[in-house]
Amino acid sequence: MIDDIKQIKRIRKQLGLTQTELARLSGVSQSTIAKIEKGRIEPSYSVAKRIIAALEESLKNSIYHFTAKDLCSSPIIVIHPDDLLDKALELMNVHAISQMPVMEDNRIIGSITENTLIKNYHKLGKNIRIKEVMEEPFPVVSSSTPLSLVREMLKIYP
Repeated sequence: MIDDIKQIKRIRKQLGLTQTELARLSGVSQSTIAKIEKGRIEPSYSVAKRIIAALEESLKNSIYHFTAKDLCSSPIIVIHPDDLLDKALELMNVHAISQMPVMEDNRIIGSITENTLIKNYHKLGKNIRIKEVMEEPFPVVSSSTPLSLVREMLKIYP
């Protein structure tokens, strides 16, 4: 479910829709969609609802054609368990990511997320190692795994 109007541009592009196509599907003008995407206007509730409904319908119709590869970032940014917590923050900022696997000897042994950093914010700058705060590894799937399956997995493994 789309819960933030700021996501419309990213989702629209993911679906391969132009602003004009989204406008036709939602019954909203293309110029309104452009202004919303640029943050120039805040849409009314009814306009936002129509845009989101159109995107969700398009997602529902196309989700069976997407695979994990369509969703993943490449290359995968990883961190080592002996790296400092500060390095994780830096990597996430530089690469605009919110999570990454912790790898050692070419295998995933844990994970670190923005939530991990928030919970351990008071430890930043204190030479704390990733291995001291890392969490369980993320589930691993093949790049050809259907996005519909990934979606169901995320309900179990947020």
